[in-house]
Amino acid sequence: MQYDISVIIPTYNAERYIVECLDSVINQSFRGTVEIILIDDCSTDQTHQIIEDYKLNHSEFPIAILYQEKNMRQGTARNRGVRESKGKYIFFLDSDDFLDLNAFEKMFTKAEEGSCDFVLCDWAYYYQEKGIVYVNNDLFLFKDYLIGEECEDLYQAVTYFSVNKLYSKEFLVNNNIKYGEGYIYEDFEFYVKVAQCAKKIGIIQNPFYRVRVNDFSTTKTESKSLIHIESYLKAVTQSISAFNPRSEQSYYHLYKHLVQKTLYYAKARAPFGHKKKTLQKVLNIVNKQNTDYFVPKNIIAFNHFLFRRKYVQNGKVNHILVVDYLQSKGKLTSLFKFAQKAKQKILKSKLVESQRRKRRAKKIDGYFKRPVDPKTVLFLGFDYRYIGNSKYFFDYLAETAQDLELYFVTKNKNVPKKYRVTPRSMKFWEVLSKAKVVFAESWIPLDFRKREETNWIQFWHGTPFKKLFFDSHERYISLYNRNHKRQKRKDISRWDYLLADSIAGQEKLASSFAYEESNILNLGYPRVQWLKDNQNNEQLKQSIRDKLGIQDGQKVILYVPTWRDYNYKQRNPKLSYLLNLNYVSENIPEDYVILNKNHSMGNFRLNHPSIITPSDDIEVQQLILISDFIISDFSSIIFDGMAINIPFYLYINDFDLYEKARGVYADMYENLKPFCIDNEDELIEGILSFEKDYPVKSYEKTKILYSNINENNSNQDLKAKVDLLLSE
Repeated sequence: MQYDISVIIPTYNAERYIVECLDSVINQSFRGTVEIILIDDCSTDQTHQIIEDYKLNHSEFPIAILYQEKNMRQGTARNRGVRESKGKYIFFLDSDDFLDLNAFEKMFTKAEEGSCDFVLCDWAYYYQEKGIVYVNNDLFLFKDYLIGEECEDLYQAVTYFSVNKLYSKEFLVNNNIKYGEGYIYEDFEFYVKVAQCAKKIGIIQNPFYRVRVNDFSTTKTESKSLIHIESYLKAVTQSISAFNPRSEQSYYHLYKHLVQKTLYYAKARAPFGHKKKTLQKVLNIVNKQNTDYFVPKNIIAFNHFLFRRKYVQNGKVNHILVVDYLQSKGKLTSLFKFAQKAKQKILKSKLVESQRRKRRAKKIDGYFKRPVDPKTVLFLGFDYRYIGNSKYFFDYLAETAQDLELYFVTKNKNVPKKYRVTPRSMKFWEVLSKAKVVFAESWIPLDFRKREETNWIQFWHGTPFKKLFFDSHERYISLYNRNHKRQKRKDISRWDYLLADSIAGQEKLASSFAYEESNILNLGYPRVQWLKDNQNNEQLKQSIRDKLGIQDGQKVILYVPTWRDYNYKQRNPKLSYLLNLNYVSENIPEDYVILNKNHSMGNFRLNHPSIITPSDDIEVQQLILISDFIISDFSSIIFDGMAINIPFYLYINDFDLYEKARGVYADMYENLKPFCIDNEDELIEGILSFEKDYPVKSYEKTKILYSNINENNSNQDLKAKVDLLLSE
């Protein structure tokens, strides 16, 4: 029988984690056919019995167990697994690691749609105590595909993993790609060759592969013997002998990786005294292959000395060891005399400021040694703004939970003084240190300390139609800050709960943030609850209309375009995606008024005499409440409006450009297609013929999928959760 995917898992003394590993395979959301091939390498613990029992208890799943006659290490086991496999694609999984349950579905789809030699997904470390720790910042993750010599961008990776990839078996066989056999680091030559031979690689930004940090793994043991050094030298020899890259930069990236790993392994995984000899041997191997290769100019000081000054190419072992020592002591940059002088000037000018900061830090440390107050609830707002879910749930608690000590971090004077806390003031640190529950609606700065006794609840700010975070390569943002996702994942790991407004929203947020779905509270958004509560409040609606100067009888069109990634940090942003409001207003009846509410990150204000630009003190939920129609593009605001039956159109004339920059969720786009319009004339026609031509059936379907149509009261349910957390 032919399978879609063969999962190859070598086992050796894997009794601790093999069940969790296997569970992550058989519980995949993927609906294709999968076989598991376990190759046991002469385990001496209970692994044999555990995997036999697992196979017996899961007889409906194709599981083959193979036994090696003698211990020959993982490379031999994996190669045997490939020979025995019957899958179109091969996935290698270490027995102590595990997968996100959506891994195969996303990776297989990408492989099939893109005709890829293999598809890689991002990865994250998993600690038993800390959970997911995301550290990756590989630049190639910002792309959708690597094509041709771009495939050798994989040599730029900090860590060379072969396990987070779905390989075409035909690709591996046709290129005779195999693991090294009989030694540790057997995957090194495999990794080097797949990057060299690949013609097209698909990229999945989500960290679907979880690398368990396991003190009992092969690479963490036997550091008092020479087995690591001997194995590494063999792996380097085998890899370099077949190395014939397409890209002129690949020599530098691979050799850089080799030298850095040599210095680390000789220090951490071998007896003392072998660093110099091992480094000399590695340099002899690589320099025999090539010493005349391209080296980039703008590189860090460590690599500058090794490659721009040609310490590596000239085999200057002692020089390299001195550089490595200075780097380890943090003194390398002081060799640049000019930089040293400049640094001294800066230090002198900041001496007083440094002392002040030390006193402040000491006082803040004292706050965090005090006990947590079980009655204190802190709102960080939407980047300190008194808007959105933060505003409406805070208002609800201020009215209904007077026994709580509430605080809102903002400078907005609409928040009563007794609740208001200035961002990053000493009062702020004092309240943060004692708060039992903290609410946020955007990214939380990493210097905000989280105490073990506290619960952080992330509102976020909408059901995403546009792809978020790990679901998107976020090309433009990540290119300016390659550590963007690494830093944000550290923040995500601190969230105890994440709020969603619908089941579909819950699924998208779990995927985009690599977040445990069971910790997502699908209780609905307080801002949407406010719309529901005031849907028939005619007095409130009239007061909002009066404030905006809207005449009686005028129909309201709310235009809410969202921000474009491709304008990030651009001096001359592309604004052609914006609707020509003058043209629209001139071609629709006079009883319409258009409210122009631009995105808060857009930084553009349009001045059209025929429209109204609301002031910032009028919250967008108020505008939704009085609207007869919404025009947006990729904003989640449409789902808020659907909760009170407001129709919408999506004016999108830059779909291809936006898809390249960020992307949208394909399933949502299919459902929203009937509402998508790419030119003003068609939009005008849609408004004029609304009564007879609006896609009502599609609207009702979309509303059920993505809008909060539940009868529960979001505020009440969320307060009940807060009460429970405060009582713990």
